[in-house]
Amino acid sequence: MNIRALDYDPETDELDLLIDTDAPQAAESIPIDAGVYIRRDVNSGQVVGAMIRGYTNLLRSVFAGRSIEPLEAKKAGLEKEFVAILAWQREAIRLSRDLRTHLGTSLGKPQQALLETLLAQTD
Repeated sequence: MNIRALDYDPETDELDLLIDTDAPQAAESIPIDAGVYIRRDVNSGQVVGAMIRGYTNLLRSVFAGRSIEPLEAKKAGLEKEFVAILAWQREAIRLSRDLRTHLGTSLGKPQQALLETLLAQTD
């Protein structure tokens, strides 16, 4: 599963992710656990993205190593995707300090806001 951040909005504290696609697609949003909404293509049912509302809360939970049970994800048959998003987040936390060092000021405004949010949780 290929997950990448598309956009982070610090005002609403929402992170949008693309999953196994290169561009946003029309999709239905399915609420699951921890503020995560999985986005599935309406026609094919393929998972094409996710949105995380209250991203900072999820980030703090992952950083603290708290267990996040995928109860709703299991019910929706989306446990694998939910677990992959949490693993992706753990990797993002691990890499965040290196990103700041290597990328510095070359980031765009949304990417810089996302990086600052990540780093606020790890400092």
